[in-house]
Amino acid sequence: MQIFHHSQLWRRMFAVFILLFTVVLALMPQSEHLFSGLTSNTITYEPGRVTAVETENLSPSPLKGGQMLGDQTLSIALDNGEMVRLTNYLTDTHNILAEEGLKVIVCVDAPEGVEPYYTLYQYDRTTGVAVILVIFLLLMLLVGGEKGFSAALALAFSMVFLIRVTIPAIYQGSSPVGAGLAAVLIATAVTIFLLYGFSVRGGLAIAVTLAGECLSCLLFLLFSSLLHLTGFQSSDAESLLVAAQNTGMDLSTVLFAATMIASLGAVMDVAVSLLSALWEIHETDPLLPGKRLFASGIHIGRDMIGTMSNTLVFAFAGGSLTTLLVLISYGTQPNQLLHSDYVALELAHGLCGTCAVILTVPLASLAAAIVFPQLKNSRIISVIHKRNFKKGANV
Repeated sequence: MQIFHHSQLWRRMFAVFILLFTVVLALMPQSEHLFSGLTSNTITYEPGRVTAVETENLSPSPLKGGQMLGDQTLSIALDNGEMVRLTNYLTDTHNILAEEGLKVIVCVDAPEGVEPYYTLYQYDRTTGVAVILVIFLLLMLLVGGEKGFSAALALAFSMVFLIRVTIPAIYQGSSPVGAGLAAVLIATAVTIFLLYGFSVRGGLAIAVTLAGECLSCLLFLLFSSLLHLTGFQSSDAESLLVAAQNTGMDLSTVLFAATMIASLGAVMDVAVSLLSALWEIHETDPLLPGKRLFASGIHIGRDMIGTMSNTLVFAFAGGSLTTLLVLISYGTQPNQLLHSDYVALELAHGLCGTCAVILTVPLASLAAAIVFPQLKNSRIISVIHKRNFKKGANV
């Protein structure tokens, strides 16, 4: 039974709508925060260009990497027309080696009634970011074609929705669980409808992804209970305490929402890939029984589980590499590290996502086994007619 009417025209119209909605959402004015006690209205970051390196006193760093240490006196023309002169200090951790013509960002601290103070904040990375995005989009279009464009559009929509809707809603006191669930539901529906249109595969992929997300949430509840985790143990919780006291932000369930959002990509990947593979098997032999489809899904899913689990583990290792090096350099004992909040949080996040991926395999296989054999399309009827014709000819 066809659940959604699949139409290339409808899918393209939906893509145009999502593109326009994403642009409007990204460009609409940002609402004022309910609490701004942690911000400063006197500090701005202005783009500019180095017009001259007046003096410099530099020497090579003793550390590996080839950085120069010291100071420079720079003349910089800001894009707003102002000319400034500042001292640029180069250290091991803040090292911006300026030269004439370099585009930079200048931090301007201009309290009322006080002479402004200028510091060199960072390189102006506008061009670099633009080049990276263009390369990404070109690769998506060249390799993925129209599907690649749809995937890029879905990614852009999801990022804009998270930044402009979900995060401000959580900050202003909305339920992190509710906001996270809404973000997951909307991002999943938009991504899958853009890629597959309003079809049976699309509907099943959404249902399986959301079911996998629900399992991920239940697992995190279990893991956080076993490990005695709360939202106040995260590394940024202390920085958010003042804001939470003034905005009503619920820090206790932020971890829950973070886990839900973090596991979405992997769960959706497994659900969509597995359903696509099983759909192709069904298309090849529409009379294949559901039991065989389920068995094929489990076999395919086992390979996906192996590679996806490695992906999640290496993503954790890569993201935590510097932190682990710091812990080693300070002589952290194994027993101390094992029972720390840091390892408990990362363990809960990582294994929760991995377990959700594992459980998505039987969910997707079962959904395909139940729904696909019930599709009485013209291809099935054609196959039946051919087989009956062959039997009659043999008789």
